[in-house]
Amino acid sequence: MPGWEKTNSMTVARAGAAAVTYGNKIYVIGGVDGRIFLSSVEMAEVSENGSLSPWRIVSRMPLSRGFTSAVVFKNRIYVVGGGNGAYGKNLLKNIVSAPIFPDGQLGDWRIETEELLIPRRCSKLFIHQDSLYTLGGFGGTLLNNVEVAKFNINGEIDEWSLLDNTLTRPRYVNSISKVGDYIFVIGGHHETKGVGIKSVEFTSLQSEPLSWASTHSLNQGRYAFSSISYNKSVYALGGISGNEYLNSVEKLNISHGLEKAAWQESTKLPMKMANFMTILVNNKLYILGGSTRQTYQQSVWYSGFDSNGEIGYWGTQTQRNETLMSHNQNDQEVELHNSGVVVDRIDTESYSYMLVNTGIKLIWLAAPSNVIQKDTKIRFSEGVFMSNFYSKSLRKNFEAILFVGTVEKE
Repeated sequence: MPGWEKTNSMTVARAGAAAVTYGNKIYVIGGVDGRIFLSSVEMAEVSENGSLSPWRIVSRMPLSRGFTSAVVFKNRIYVVGGGNGAYGKNLLKNIVSAPIFPDGQLGDWRIETEELLIPRRCSKLFIHQDSLYTLGGFGGTLLNNVEVAKFNINGEIDEWSLLDNTLTRPRYVNSISKVGDYIFVIGGHHETKGVGIKSVEFTSLQSEPLSWASTHSLNQGRYAFSSISYNKSVYALGGISGNEYLNSVEKLNISHGLEKAAWQESTKLPMKMANFMTILVNNKLYILGGSTRQTYQQSVWYSGFDSNGEIGYWGTQTQRNETLMSHNQNDQEVELHNSGVVVDRIDTESYSYMLVNTGIKLIWLAAPSNVIQKDTKIRFSEGVFMSNFYSKSLRKNFEAILFVGTVEKE
């Protein structure tokens, strides 16, 4: 309790990778290890008790890529779009695919003839009938459109086309999940404010054409997170709020109808993390790699579900409530290990930008709006580092900036 267990780690650290399953095998594809984008694909097999076999490299794509998505159709893996190069600035519109052999190895990669109409980094995929859909992402600007292409009889992807109906807003480093006949498009990065958004939209796969409508919002805005569906619930896990990495998990249970549903807190992750992959196999949830405030991860965690759909709890209702209360109390204790003196500040509607002298160097902080004045000594939380951040409200580029959630006078 809460029940997260570690199993065999991947061969390398990976964040922003893609992950798929085929039978009892999990494949993790590409990503970034903190230094370079990866072309390798590794695989592990799921045992009866949920643990994984040692991971092994089974293939290498013809091009390194990360912040990509992948699906399995019949016996082939398809990897769509993504990015590579410095900070992922090279935006990709091609699709590569490879057959899966019975022993788990992958065959030769094929570069699909038909490319996306728009290059897309961090777009999301789903399959409906014999069609592949990709939505949102970044293609030079944040995208709200949806492309679709059919798989032909040879498993090749036919020509892509743009749907007339767009998402209700641009979606970037968001997540999607399928629950029954619904596709939920969840959260993401705000277009201008550098924070996670709470909004959620959905479409019914029974509607023709597909049309998107807003539904119940998350309690916590988040981006660079993951989501999964289990039974009649969809889960949003971890990510970044804009100021802090998150370990919180929210669950939307639609078993009594979507109109009666609401996002509720569920079991927390084993650590605050983002850009990880999630996979469900045999009613077990696997968290693969990702990044924390300090490092890129190669670890793999897994857990089951209890009868209420909570992750990892196998005790009584009283025990579960006590554990959740303990988590909530611990989350309220924000550690403020960093300190410095404010030497300059700029205010906007959403943030106070403060130039801070730590005694070692000058750094810019972006924190929730506050009244801390120049020459004040402060303490602040770990936060999220961003390089080459452009503030649209200030029309100013910051070579390096730290987004923090908590700032206090010392």
